[in-house]
Amino acid sequence: MDPPSNLQACFHDLLQRSRDFFKQPTFTKEAQFPTAQGTELGYYRVENEKEYLTFRHHYNGDSTKALTIAAARFWQSAASFLFRILCDLSAALDIPLPVWDPLLDGCLCMPPSTFQTTPTLVRLFDYLPGTGAAEKHTDTGFLTLCIGTAPGLQVWNPSDSAPTLSGGAWIDVGTHPIVLVGKTLHWLSAGRVQAGLHRVVPNAGGRQSVVFALRPSLRHPTLDLEPFGEPSVVDLVGVWNGIRGSVFNVNAQRKIKDEQKRKLEAKQGTGQSFG
Repeated sequence: MDPPSNLQACFHDLLQRSRDFFKQPTFTKEAQFPTAQGTELGYYRVENEKEYLTFRHHYNGDSTKALTIAAARFWQSAASFLFRILCDLSAALDIPLPVWDPLLDGCLCMPPSTFQTTPTLVRLFDYLPGTGAAEKHTDTGFLTLCIGTAPGLQVWNPSDSAPTLSGGAWIDVGTHPIVLVGKTLHWLSAGRVQAGLHRVVPNAGGRQSVVFALRPSLRHPTLDLEPFGEPSVVDLVGVWNGIRGSVFNVNAQRKIKDEQKRKLEAKQGTGQSFG
């Protein structure tokens, strides 16, 4: 499924403004979009690897207005596109559409302020030439839309006979937009929809990308699983925190990432990762 023309137009506008942003001195970028909530908001830099900017709400300063507006337009267009895909999946899985209303409350448009944020985000990446990368991982939310400017993003295509890393191949998506299933949708579908394993490998010329991650709203802390085939009510916040806590962050500074890996390996014997 190709993205609609309005989504492609929003991407190209945001990409150009993103390039202009990343050309600025580091201190300017940090001042305009201060890092907050770890890697989950504002400007973040990983030495010798990449830098990126995360939007989870509007920024209203004069120096941030144009980029914020472009990000908000992309957010709304991308959210509409991914919601359409969720509707198609729901029809195939016999999941009633109204169940998504509380799960996506406040997620389909960029929130106006920090007090109204949800985990959903838009993220702009600038990968350095020759060294910009991300380890193999699956995303944590429902669906993620990724659009890049050059090869480097690769998805795992398991063989029919061996649907694990022991059999299959990495496929580079080039500049083609791709939608990845996340861990939360995998969980809600009781495993009927598989989370998309992917990675970013270095590109000699560098690479930029725009990502929209549609994640669950936490404005309604409990979730009735009966429409998904499970007769129970769960603590959605607890489930989300459990999914996030079971993986390490591939976009964190190496020292932070390595410490997260160490703790996970000590706890569960393996270190899984998220983007």
